[in-house]
Amino acid sequence: MSEEFSIAEDLSGNVEIDVTEEQVAKYLQHNPEFFLHHHELLSRIKLPHESGKAISLVEKQVNILREQGIEATKKLKDLLENARSNDEIFDTTKTLILALLNAENIAEICISVQEQFTNLTNVDACEIIFIDHPNLGKSDAIRTEKLETMIEEYSDVFRLEKTYCGKLGIDQIGHVFQSSENSISSTALCPVVRNGKSLALLALGNKTDNYFNIHLDTLFLDFICQVLGSRIFSLLDSNDKNKLI
Repeated sequence: MSEEFSIAEDLSGNVEIDVTEEQVAKYLQHNPEFFLHHHELLSRIKLPHESGKAISLVEKQVNILREQGIEATKKLKDLLENARSNDEIFDTTKTLILALLNAENIAEICISVQEQFTNLTNVDACEIIFIDHPNLGKSDAIRTEKLETMIEEYSDVFRLEKTYCGKLGIDQIGHVFQSSENSISSTALCPVVRNGKSLALLALGNKTDNYFNIHLDTLFLDFICQVLGSRIFSLLDSNDKNKLI
């Protein structure tokens, strides 16, 4: 008599032998239609529930399917949200890069950067602080700080030349986001560097705690700052050459 036949007989109640849980599980895996021929067993099988009340196998299966459906719906929602976010980021990147390429001066760069980033859903504030330079030009749109001050305040950001995401101290938030410091809870600080020379600091703020965090992908911001650095450096260099003419 084979092992499978013996298990089947035991499950049918015809032969009494010792059967392990593993044998029962193995048999049911190979015979998923078993309960179709023994449906009366379904109502007799009881499983513990979180509430303490025993439920039938059918109820358990319904609950599992419901949970799987909820999880699948959540995953689909996350995928759709990521897709919308990626579309928004792509559109912003395209529009901003075109604006940077067409900018004729630093003031136009500053205005374009702030307009595009503040249009993003998850950006509640945007500031760009330029390192003081004689070729920046005079404009109310341009905010500047001395190099020594910026390096002292944000030494790690400029040293690593990568976007830093996290929560700043109250004084730093007040320094960066002068017009909206009371509502900003998390920040992304993006150094704008070209050929080892610090040119500016791009700062993004969000009202939600921990939105900008160490696990956030900063590839988009790092890329924008590379393009931004290249364009600022080009304009400053062009202004230098014009002064010599």
